Formats: sequence, C-alpha cells, structure tokens
Amino acid sequence: MKNSKQSQQFITQKKLNFLLVGLITFEVLIVIIYLGSILVSGKPYPPFDMNGQMTISSLLQALHLFVIGLIPLILLFQEWHSKIYPSRWFKLTFGILLIYGAIDEVWKIHLQLKNWIPWLGERGWLQLYIVLFIMPLIIFYSELRFLWRSYRKETFLALLGMFIFGIGGFGAEVFKDIAKPLLSLFFTQDFLTTFIEKFRIAFEEFFELIGENLVVYGFLLFWGKRIDENKQMVSQEVVNTQP
Repeated sequence: MKNSKQSQQFITQKKLNFLLVGLITFEVLIVIIYLGSILVSGKPYPPFDMNGQMTISSLLQALHLFVIGLIPLILLFQEWHSKIYPSRWFKLTFGILLIYGAIDEVWKIHLQLKNWIPWLGERGWLQLYIVLFIMPLIIFYSELRFLWRSYRKETFLALLGMFIFGIGGFGAEVFKDIAKPLLSLFFTQDFLTTFIEKFRIAFEEFFELIGENLVVYGFLLFWGKRIDENKQMVSQEVVNTQP
C-alpha cells in the first residue's frame, strides 16, 4: 500500500506540470545563452552550443528520448501477459526507435550514414528518418486509434509533441533550402552563415526540445494511468477469487 501511494505521488499532475514548466524555462535559457554568446563573441559558448555534440542541449534531448523510449519497454515487461492494447510489438517498436533516437542525438549517427551507406548521399538520412517516423504510425494505426479513444489527453499530448518535434526537425531543413536563398538577397553571405544559420539551428533544437517535453509529459501521464488501472484489475481479480 505504501509503494502504491509513492508511485502515484511520483507522477501526480501537479508535479508533472512543475517539471514541464521547469524544463521549458531551462530550454529558453539555453537558447538565450546560445544566441547571446554568438552576438557577443561571434561563436557559441561551447557547453551551450545547440549544434554541437555532447553539449547541454544534445544531452538533454538524449535524456528526453531515452525516458520516452524506456516507458514503453517498462510497460512491455509489466504487462507481458496482458492482451490489452497497445501490443507487445507496439511497445517494443516504439521503445527501440526512441532509444535509438537518444543514441543518435548524442553521437550524431545520422551524419555518419553517408559514410556507411554512400548511395544515401549528403541529405539521404532525412528521407530515411521520415520513413522511420511515419511507418510505425501506419503499421500501428489501429492501436493508436485505441489509445486515442481510451487515453485521449495523453495521446493528444504525445502526438502534439511529435508534430512540434517534426516542425523543428524537418521544418528547419526546409527553411535551409527555401528561405536561405531568399534571405541572401537582403543580407550578406557572412551574416547568413553566422547569425541567420545559428538562428535556424536554435529554432530547430528548441522546437525539438519542446516537442519532446510534451511527449514525455503525455507518456508519464499514460504510464501513471496504466499503473493505476493494472492495480485495480489485480484488486478486482483478488475480490473475484475470494469465496
């Protein structure tokens, strides 16, 4: 009974709201330090470089993705014998993909793919990742419908987070291809390669962080609700087995 109360207290709405606000505030601070250091010195302060490897923003993104990926894997083992959606394959697929995302964020695997798979080319990783992003949504469409019907708030937050993440990740790449040539008509090349490009990077990373925040928030709410439902089911089974 004591453990039950502790687990419920750990993922209360109030604490999750506080966590979300705290994370967003910290991430806004990262953007301010990143762009401010570029304006002052012409280059980002290394620990807050939003385009760097093993920096505060990249490690924070990796932590987000690792937590998001860990929750389905924990549920996979907690509900191994359960026949209730989402299925084992759903949990396993999303868990592995998200943890891979965490690893990729730290070691930038997508930037190395052109060396391992030459036919992908310079930007081929983007198309590959879009497919990896969309395919699970198609394959597990029926399970996503179930989650939408049964856990609408949690599913909406997760999908909203994924949408915002997509705007940051893919929208910033589109910005590079379309807006940069247009901006070159009004700004010098030096200015474009410094501040405007850095601003694009800040936009991309910030939107990805905000999106991940919402996915973490939705997943933790979902996890807490499933824990409560599983406990209620066990309690009901105990009552039904009593003479």
